[in-house]
Amino acid sequence: MWLIRTILKNHKTDVEGRGMPIGNLTSQFFANVYLNDLDKYIKHVLKAKYYVRYVDDFAIFHKGMRQLEAWHSAINEFLLKNLKLKLHPDKSRVIPLRNGITLLGFRMFYTHRLLKKSNTRRIWKRLEIYKQRYEHGCMTKEQAEKSIDGWLAYAKFANTYKLRIRVLARFREIFNDT
Repeated sequence: MWLIRTILKNHKTDVEGRGMPIGNLTSQFFANVYLNDLDKYIKHVLKAKYYVRYVDDFAIFHKGMRQLEAWHSAINEFLLKNLKLKLHPDKSRVIPLRNGITLLGFRMFYTHRLLKKSNTRRIWKRLEIYKQRYEHGCMTKEQAEKSIDGWLAYAKFANTYKLRIRVLARFREIFNDT
């Protein structure tokens, strides 16, 4: 409890008492503890069969739009009443799955997954940063490889074969690999 209080006390936000420390394992832990009641509500009270949540992102799938709209209202009410939280008005929508959904940095469709465009742009920028750091002696090839390996493992979850080939080619070009 002392450690939790220390972490929360040292976390500064624009609005006192709101927000979570992002970027360390405590944010995932706190989300799982705090949103456990939401999980139970969606699974056992609403009886949603196809529900997935990662930290504070979640999706529910169902054939009926009316059912999804009813669940959307019920979840918003539950969050306000029980957890003092609100669904983000721009990110919380009921949409046909054929339009694809954005979740965990991917655009997901029935037949395939794509990386969000911002994630694709970010890797190209990151490669240029690695190039500059390497040229200035601030980064080793091995450090860059570890980072790129992490990104490649993440990108494999989407239909990114050609993109990954291009990223690796650029990496080899920067680090003079053959």
